Amino acid sequence: MQKSPDLSPWLAQALPRIRGLEPTATYGYAGELLHDDGRSDMDAHGARVADLVIRIGEALLAYGAPAEESVAGMLITAESFGLSHVEPSVTLHSVYVSGCAPGVLTPVHASRVIRKHATDFRTLARIQDLVSAISTRQVSLAEARKGAAVILDERAPAGRWARLRFPVLTGLVAAGAGLVFGGKTVESLSALLAAVAGALLCGVLGRHGVPAFYRYALAAMPAGLTALAVHELVPDTSSQAIVVAGVLGLLPTVTFVSAVQDSLTGHYLTALGRLFDATLVFTAVITGVVVVIGLGAMVGLDLPMSPSITHGGFTGSATVGVIVFAVAVAARSRARTQDRLPAAGIALGGYSVLVGLGALGFSSLAATAVAASTVGAAGQVLARRRRGSGIALVVPGMAPLLPGGTLYLALTDLASGRTPAGVGGLVHVAGVTLTLAVGINLTGECAQFLRQVRGAAARRERGGARIVS
Repeated sequence: MQKSPDLSPWLAQALPRIRGLEPTATYGYAGELLHDDGRSDMDAHGARVADLVIRIGEALLAYGAPAEESVAGMLITAESFGLSHVEPSVTLHSVYVSGCAPGVLTPVHASRVIRKHATDFRTLARIQDLVSAISTRQVSLAEARKGAAVILDERAPAGRWARLRFPVLTGLVAAGAGLVFGGKTVESLSALLAAVAGALLCGVLGRHGVPAFYRYALAAMPAGLTALAVHELVPDTSSQAIVVAGVLGLLPTVTFVSAVQDSLTGHYLTALGRLFDATLVFTAVITGVVVVIGLGAMVGLDLPMSPSITHGGFTGSATVGVIVFAVAVAARSRARTQDRLPAAGIALGGYSVLVGLGALGFSSLAATAVAASTVGAAGQVLARRRRGSGIALVVPGMAPLLPGGTLYLALTDLASGRTPAGVGGLVHVAGVTLTLAVGINLTGECAQFLRQVRGAAARRERGGARIVS
């Protein structure tokens, strides 16, 4: 009797296997019986399946999915088309799979190097939908290969907007962040201009092959230069809002959060790769800003050494800033249009929790943990209702929770020669970001735990019913 497909979401379906929660006897074969289906060349069939699996794994990892989700997508795809003894694996820059086609003794192997990563939630969602269709046997192998080719071989947009899209959206990210971190119209517009200039500079250098450290160090300098100029011309401005908002679009927050998530799920090589990548970019951004502020201090252009506020509270401008911030992050990450307003609502809820707990006297770590858990839970609930991934909702939702005031204080300490205080501030920033990452990941793990408990209880009930009968 042919096995009926499992209609549960493909990620929840694969996680027990990936985490070793099922007996090893189930690891050999999970797809349809394909031994006698009219195809005489199972070697060629296995090669076609392996090629599709590699393309899907590469796309999932390259466009922003965590390592565990990428492995799950590869496993489900391979087994849905009949491969047995499937062993997928990923690192930050490569994907690999091996498996056996029906009736073939020699395993098929495939691997690919990932040379470029880009946060593209729209393409990621299309790949996830394709994996979902594969897992429920809605498409044939030929249709799945054609669908993957349509998605992944699509020609990139051309024209002036295609070149300016990322810098403009980065500027809007900075404009929203400027309002979130206590700035007004002048500070928001100044941060917008600084971020656009930095993103344009980073893009030009990247197209000429300049290494990431130098690109991001130079791209961070316009934020410091703009803050110095505006503070000199308009002394009453909130300099910390300009500096922090101007560099937030450059900070590798998503990479750091993904590194924490990969380490928590046991993908340590990928986690280390992401962590080193994030640390390099973070160090470059800090270096660029500190150099500018330090040089400004040498010529008598001093910025205030401590921020007056860390967030804008519950003011109208801060609320507008949170919405602009989240929507701009979602748009820059190419999230689907229908995901942008929900992401803004999640961001507003998380920000309200953060500011409210801060007003009640909670520490920044405790307030961030609760706010991050709120964002993660809301993203999981919405994603569950849509039977998809919550990453496109959670990433924009967490953006306003970043510790901007602490970051500014650490930068000014480093620029003024107070190295121990500056390093301590950066450690605190890293601690808050780590708390943010763990809090966001916690809700997903709780949901997975509850699914496992319910599944185990259901299996026990079915076993008891069979014994009674």
